[in-house]
Amino acid sequence: MDFLNNLFGKKSSKNTVGKICKVEFDENGKFVSVSVPQGQWTQNLSGQCKYYSQKASSLLQAAEVLKKINSIPQYTYYVVDTPDGSLGRDINGFYTEAAIKTKNLTVETRVAKSEIVESLSLLGSGNMMANQTAVAQLKKNGQYARLVLFMKCGQCGYEFPVETLAGDLVRECYCCGATNKSHRGSINIFLGSSMVEI
Repeated sequence: MDFLNNLFGKKSSKNTVGKICKVEFDENGKFVSVSVPQGQWTQNLSGQCKYYSQKASSLLQAAEVLKKINSIPQYTYYVVDTPDGSLGRDINGFYTEAAIKTKNLTVETRVAKSEIVESLSLLGSGNMMANQTAVAQLKKNGQYARLVLFMKCGQCGYEFPVETLAGDLVRECYCCGATNKSHRGSINIFLGSSMVEI
């Protein structure tokens, strides 16, 4: 119980914190649930494409708002802007168009621990073949390109979308702020007669 008192500052089997996002942890400090305000989408049209955007206070709120969108039709894009960067989601899954912060994030429930933990998993979501091809095409064209995967925090167990490159990764959990390390291998994508490594 001392661990929980140091981690959350109160004696309870549940802990609900945050002014914007309400996060609940169990007595072992593991993620149980999160409640976030959904906000209002602003719509912009460009040809046949529809772009929806809104602002959020943190990457946790952005991820949860985007996760709650059921199905997304083709040529429709959702982006949530935060102080730590922007997350997007389309028919293929999560994406980014510019770098998002990987440390010193806006986290409403920062853990007391400072050591790095091993992430529990690093998995794809959405249409991974289409995502990988899109990232390879962007990279080939000299544009910003990162494959977004879901990392499961080794501290609290929350799964959150992170930008990845081949090699070692160090990312802060959007939920508890724990520093997670992981590794992703390189992926070779064939675009016509050329191969692009992402």
